[in-house]
Amino acid sequence: MSARTQHHPSSSVASGSGTSAAGANGEWLASFAVLAITMAALALAPHGTAAQWVVLFVLAPLLEETVFRAGLHEWLLRRGTRPRTANILTAVAFGGAHALLRADPLAWVAALPALMIGRVYERTRRVRWCVVLHAAMNGCWLLIHPWL
Repeated sequence: MSARTQHHPSSSVASGSGTSAAGANGEWLASFAVLAITMAALALAPHGTAAQWVVLFVLAPLLEETVFRAGLHEWLLRRGTRPRTANILTAVAFGGAHALLRADPLAWVAALPALMIGRVYERTRRVRWCVVLHAAMNGCWLLIHPWL
């Protein structure tokens, strides 16, 4: 198993190897479409239902970390962006996505835990730990803001 496959089994987009620019753009578009569908599911899931819990603790962490960590963060790193800069840019993109979804400036605060998740990714280069941490942070957010 190659180092690229070992760390990022589904991330030909992130590595840029073996794909054309058009193919990579298509994969990025597909990733963001899946992310948008997940966010819509979260927004539409009735509060306090099993569907909302599945989205918050499984789908959103898995898909968001795939798009932002294995996608954007890894893409930046592989193009020579300094790790700290890649983490900050990815966290800003993450916060921006949440702010756009909620149409609420307070949602930018999601960039703060994204910085910590990004640091975990930098150290481990494993998306699974980012997904677990993201799900835990969603749980903490619900404890702080149970009305969401």
